Amino acid sequence: MNGASHLVGGMTAAMVLGIHSPAPIVVVAVSALLPDIDRPNSLLGRFIPVLPSILEKVPGKRTITHSFLFGAGIWMLINLVDPAMAFAFLIGYVSHLILDIFTGRIAFLFPLPQKFGIPLFGIPPVFIETAAMAAWGTWVVLGGYNYFYIT
Repeated sequence: MNGASHLVGGMTAAMVLGIHSPAPIVVVAVSALLPDIDRPNSLLGRFIPVLPSILEKVPGKRTITHSFLFGAGIWMLINLVDPAMAFAFLIGYVSHLILDIFTGRIAFLFPLPQKFGIPLFGIPPVFIETAAMAAWGTWVVLGGYNYFYIT
């Protein structure tokens, strides 16, 4: 899945779960992109030197950064500083994993080598991404962005 699709998924999950303030929305957006730092050409990986290349080669794509272990570790660190932001992180991170499970296979039990995925009736991932972006576009045209307000 591409970065735009993950942003849409994270923002939609945030809206549904009642996250509307700017700071938590930013945390949701970053955490929705964070698992793909294992790819140098990812939306977030382009801005981080060296680390994405190392992660792509050593543990591999969709392994450690797509695992419950990685997410739980980051969540615990954030929770020590600000529990409200930890909840926002969780929304973005979990939305990313859910979307990737439907468009491929991820090692969410890393360091165990097994990868898991749920294919949607043989529908190619590109169609799932296209449908998600079309739904988001429709949502925007119909005024869905009005659900985000500054509190």
